[in-house]
Amino acid sequence: MIRAWRAAVVAAVFVCAAAFPMARAEAMTQADVGPAVSEALGRETPEKFLTAVEGDMTRRDALRLAFEAMGWRFALAAVDQIGILPEWPEVEGVSYISATMTPRPPEAMTASLDEPLTPEDMVEFEKWLRECRESVSWKASFSWNGTTLFMMKRGVGNPNGPANGDLENGENEPLFAAALAVDMQTVPCQIATAEMIGSKRATLATIAAENYGVIGGINGGYFSGAKPIGVLRRQGRTDNPKFWPHRSAFGWNDKGESIFIDGKIVSNIGSAREYDEYTELMQAGPLLVKDGEAAPNTEDVDPNVLNKRHPRTFVGTDGARVVWGIVDGRDNMHSVGMTIDELRTFCIKGLALTDALNLDGGGSSSIWWRGMTFSQPSNSSDAERPIPYAVLMFEPGAGVRQ
Repeated sequence: MIRAWRAAVVAAVFVCAAAFPMARAEAMTQADVGPAVSEALGRETPEKFLTAVEGDMTRRDALRLAFEAMGWRFALAAVDQIGILPEWPEVEGVSYISATMTPRPPEAMTASLDEPLTPEDMVEFEKWLRECRESVSWKASFSWNGTTLFMMKRGVGNPNGPANGDLENGENEPLFAAALAVDMQTVPCQIATAEMIGSKRATLATIAAENYGVIGGINGGYFSGAKPIGVLRRQGRTDNPKFWPHRSAFGWNDKGESIFIDGKIVSNIGSAREYDEYTELMQAGPLLVKDGEAAPNTEDVDPNVLNKRHPRTFVGTDGARVVWGIVDGRDNMHSVGMTIDELRTFCIKGLALTDALNLDGGGSSSIWWRGMTFSQPSNSSDAERPIPYAVLMFEPGAGVRQ
């Protein structure tokens, strides 16, 4: 009798459970979250910038939506690329940036990213987004074999704003920069031309891939067609001896020695014998930083290049390493670029460089590390611009393909 009674009770419980299931937290979809994100950021983001999520959203989905709405899609992709490398298999865009940015997302969300997003999450989530609207930044570094890749992202994109931002009144505008710090005494750095691989011009990624033992690379100085502008010397051979008057230069050799040459005080680099010891040398300009101070604009540079924001490429030193870097630009969501004066400030305050030189920017700006590009093309075709030469960083014992 007792057993029969217990069986009846258990059966009744199952019937009740089926008829009255336990209430669960209300699920959130992209249709729910999207408008809240737009309101918190003060602007609506077109769907083309956002990853579509079908069905209920997880906390990870919500954070990705927020990052993409702020214009951080490329930063997410760049970090995902790091996660491909064997040294950092645990690195993933949303979780890594969430843990290393300022301000950080709500801990309740980041502690369990793959749990469903709930209405209770939204209060702190929207509060965080409003903080990001005022100021948001992130930076990270990854070191390997004598090189360190730095990445920096800040600001919130504006899909309705000008591609170069608002120089006069812009606040918290989007910016992305990447740099390679290199120990020149242990990491050979050489200029490699597209001609060496059978082409007048080629993308940085192609030039790097066609050489052996390459760790990193960056675009170099100015050019016209397939010809460099100003003196260009590689592996001790002068490709272009024609001096560009009043333009500065950067030179180095296989001993790890380097020099920044001020175009204001050197009449002709090509004929000055004291620079013969530098087997790699290229002219560009203007000089950005000299002896820890912002260099004056003494070179004959077009005001458009100086005073308007553009993508930038530069080389500098912090006294111990040589730093090769880029700043993306011409993109109102991803990065608006920098003027030359803004670049000077970034070199001094952001990277602690004591000397620095501006290289060819615009659509040429590109940086490559360990088989992957960490810059976004600014050309209308959204593709890397072919260049006549690049600077490559090699594993010990490797060098330019001959």
